[in-house]
Amino acid sequence: MELYVDSANVKTIKELKKWLPIDGVTVNPSIISAERKPLFKLLDELLVLSDKYLHVQVISALKEDIIKEAERLHSISDKIIVKIPVSEQGLAAIKEIDTARIKVTATAIFSLTQALSAAKAGASYLAPYVSRLDSIEQSGVKLVKEMKYIIDKHQYSAKIIAASIKTSNQVKELLKTGVRAMTLSPEIMLQSHRHHLTDRAVAIFREDWDSVYKKFELDSEVK
Repeated sequence: MELYVDSANVKTIKELKKWLPIDGVTVNPSIISAERKPLFKLLDELLVLSDKYLHVQVISALKEDIIKEAERLHSISDKIIVKIPVSEQGLAAIKEIDTARIKVTATAIFSLTQALSAAKAGASYLAPYVSRLDSIEQSGVKLVKEMKYIIDKHQYSAKIIAASIKTSNQVKELLKTGVRAMTLSPEIMLQSHRHHLTDRAVAIFREDWDSVYKKFELDSEVK
């Protein structure tokens, strides 16, 4: 499974990559604008931090402009996957883009038919917004399950990259679906990996060791 961090904060991503097996980075216009940095300089920094892919979203709403932006982003690096929302204009753009050359993430997915159309159009990744569906009393996890069933049944190559994840419980439930990728904010990434019982167990191990061996370490000279 691929794990992405949903952030454009270079310092934060570097800290997370010190201990987490992060495959890459996902960004959207809101995330990028929050950093207030020159766009292409920031993208270069994020590319260095992306071992697999950097998913970058287009700004334009019209098909022709979306295609131009996709070409521009792809020209920067083959590691950039172009995120395109599944509006009518967005789907039209995905259909026309040479998706064998320019990989696309169909984003802002809220329905099964949107996911199916994006997969048929050639998207490499499908990004359903989990929490935003939950906020309108629908189930984001259920949509992911349905998407996975349809993708597998019809043997599309598109991968589901679950997005808009706001709780550790959603992470757990999504993992159980067998989803092939997810992107997490730094806050949820930390929250879902840390556990107070792990910290307590480590402290107890150290206390028990020190009660017998004092300051003797495993790499100390044997006497």
